[in-house]
Amino acid sequence: MSAIRGGIEQSRERLVALVLLLQRAWRHGALTQEEIVRELKIDEFPMTSKGPRKVLAYVGNEGAVRQKFERDKARIRELGFEIETVVNDDASVGYKIDPSSGYAPLIYFSSAEQRVVKLALRFTGFGASGVFSVFSEAPASDATLLASSFYTPTLRAVHLHRALMFDYRSKVEKQRIVEPLLISVFGSSTYLIARVKGGDEIKGYRLSRMTSMPTVLPDTFEVDDVTLEIARSWRPEFSKALAPVDVVVSTNENYANLITRQFPGSLAATLKDGRVEVGISFDGPGAALRFVLDSADRLRVVAPKSLRIELQEWLKHVNRGHGVAVESLKFEGPATNDVLGQTLQLLHAVYLSEDGLRISELATRFSLEASHVRLIMDRLVSLQPMFESTDSPGAFPAHVIKDCDDWDHESDDDSIYRADFSDLGEGEVEPSPFMWRDLFELNVALREASRVYDDPAIFSAIDKIEAATSSFVQVDLTTNEELLQDIRDAAQNHRQLKVLYTPGVAEDPQSRAIEPAELRVLNGHTYVRAFCTTRGDWRTFRIDRINSILASSPVTETRPPDHVTNWLTQVGEEGEEVVVVIESRLRWLFEPLPNAQWTTTNDGRHAVKFRISGPDFLDHLMLRAGAGAVVITPKYSSAGHALASRISERL
Repeated sequence: MSAIRGGIEQSRERLVALVLLLQRAWRHGALTQEEIVRELKIDEFPMTSKGPRKVLAYVGNEGAVRQKFERDKARIRELGFEIETVVNDDASVGYKIDPSSGYAPLIYFSSAEQRVVKLALRFTGFGASGVFSVFSEAPASDATLLASSFYTPTLRAVHLHRALMFDYRSKVEKQRIVEPLLISVFGSSTYLIARVKGGDEIKGYRLSRMTSMPTVLPDTFEVDDVTLEIARSWRPEFSKALAPVDVVVSTNENYANLITRQFPGSLAATLKDGRVEVGISFDGPGAALRFVLDSADRLRVVAPKSLRIELQEWLKHVNRGHGVAVESLKFEGPATNDVLGQTLQLLHAVYLSEDGLRISELATRFSLEASHVRLIMDRLVSLQPMFESTDSPGAFPAHVIKDCDDWDHESDDDSIYRADFSDLGEGEVEPSPFMWRDLFELNVALREASRVYDDPAIFSAIDKIEAATSSFVQVDLTTNEELLQDIRDAAQNHRQLKVLYTPGVAEDPQSRAIEPAELRVLNGHTYVRAFCTTRGDWRTFRIDRINSILASSPVTETRPPDHVTNWLTQVGEEGEEVVVVIESRLRWLFEPLPNAQWTTTNDGRHAVKFRISGPDFLDHLMLRAGAGAVVITPKYSSAGHALASRISERL
């Protein structure tokens, strides 16, 4: 507890007090640094004392105080809040926060809509740092989509039709100023589709490659329907003049069936030798090459000749090139949850709960110790950051009160924290519990879930979000999963299925008897967690690789519990560690890997460290990467070489 009561908690209270205070100042008048430094007080828990005492939040000489104040403002901006600097009538400089810069409009979901929101978040998942914990009573599971504070200013800029400025890393890192049009999700990757300011070019910017908090500029812009239609048609492989490519490949009957299911409109013909030729049309040569690489040695390219030549050249460079010594690299550890963001999530969960939430409920949702929850929430209850100023607008800025069942033993009581807005002034509205990024994450989750769950409440919830944001979120479904509904029904109705399943690197299907339990989405594909009676254990199956369902029957036995909580991304938590050095243009391929860690080499390339479930996974990953990626872990220095040779022999 001493660590909790140390500098971290004092920093937390100072930041929370400052952000809530500056939000109140938006209506009541900007506060100067001098006012804040002179009057802002926080609780201090001395090691020799059981209770808190009030101390000034900012102490020290003028330079030290200024530095701390500027650092605090920067941390607040990192969550997406816009701190406005104003010059008062007496020429003093004041600060205030526009609440709408961080918080989206208040939305009231019906009980049916709240139910489908929880279901959708469980299906898609944004992890503990996303909106999942604000809604779900259960602990957050593994994140399958990026939760980023960058969504807040980005979505707000789309909503307001205002220009956006950010630093961006592609081949080189530089500042970009764009006119944002919409946000699109392709697989598990989120892109801002925007028009370059001062021109007509429409480009996509991957949010994971933004290296600074986007800034919403005052410049507004107009956009017509034609421009929006171009933005909606943008894809990661977009070019000004896409040239459709018709591809013919030869494979066995099983893999041909898998291809025709994944690519509606493709044509298949069986040859005399039993092989099957499949014809598929792609938007451009890049998409055609990616398909062939994903299929690896399970097919042979028949036509066009240009694709065979391009593939042959590609294979020459798989996992070839110069690397660096693994020992010379220092990787950053996993990002830790910011104390201000964590506190605001707890606060928003309480705002959203009509009856309030107990300490135990909050501890479970956010994976915190009960004592830590109590410490954070008690400080929000008593937070009066400028309590000695009788005319201050800062009274009761957190709007949280505490109900205790046993006040005589308060320190052990499972108390309830609930929102109380009775102190709001006339004309003031209740604060929204939703950040702009929360609504984006909800929208994506609901759109993904609508593929599986046919519930009118999903679409009414989406309509409410769209009406509040006046923006369009596009979720691109890259795979055709025709058995998705059948698998979902089996999970809901506790049925056992006998299926034919083609594993990720195999040509031929295997017969499996499975009992589906839960569905989740990762990297644009739907997976099912099921008890496999064929293997006698829990297994994870990708639904678009299930060839057919041969039989269905009720589940008659009780299965052992599944002890793998984060079953979807366990490939990132188990297995051997591998380090790959890549050129910056290939980051998109490695960024979705669960729990990957990154650093930069001395020559400006990027190094990524991750775990692999087996050598086959790494072979296929290096095949897809091609030139510009090299494994520097000695044991796997030849990863992909044998696979590239086998494919080359078929050309």
